Amino acid sequence: MCAGLQLPLQDFPTPKTELVQKFQVLYLGMSPVARPLGMDTLNGAIDRLRSSSSRDGWTPVALNVADATVTVSKGQAEEEVLVECRVRFLTFMGVGHDVHTFAFIMDTGGHRFDCHVFWCEPNAGSVSEAVQAACMLRYQKCLVARPLSQKACSPTPHSDSVSRRVSASVKRSVLSLIGTLKQKRPELPE
Repeated sequence: MCAGLQLPLQDFPTPKTELVQKFQVLYLGMSPVARPLGMDTLNGAIDRLRSSSSRDGWTPVALNVADATVTVSKGQAEEEVLVECRVRFLTFMGVGHDVHTFAFIMDTGGHRFDCHVFWCEPNAGSVSEAVQAACMLRYQKCLVARPLSQKACSPTPHSDSVSRRVSASVKRSVLSLIGTLKQKRPELPE
């Protein structure tokens, strides 16, 4: 070894961390739903949960949106996880009739779907955009991860229908959000 050799100081490589967007919202709860998508399904669950409890009964939570997961945590240090949904199992999301309400439907397996509902201040726009971005990123990752042999041939009817359904679902959610934010003024719960 050479005693006079100086090596440059380098940082030890660290794993890439995913961006997490955090929102302080009120959790109205979860309602089982019969279908995995549709604004009528979403609004029905929102209406059921809003009518079954008052604002005082809603739980203050942190809604954390990452590339791969949506997590709902309770407590100052977010130590109690109430809901953890992998983005790949999120089947539909949107802003309700009231611009403060946001909900998503999660596939829990066995043809069971749960709708989780939130109250957001000043409105649900930023939460909806964050969850939508996570869904779009997940979809892009799925497309990139497809083997080259599948990319070269035309898509199968199943994957074509899945991509059409995802695209249509995202488009409906965005149009619904834009229309709701343009037309409605905030309503305060009683």
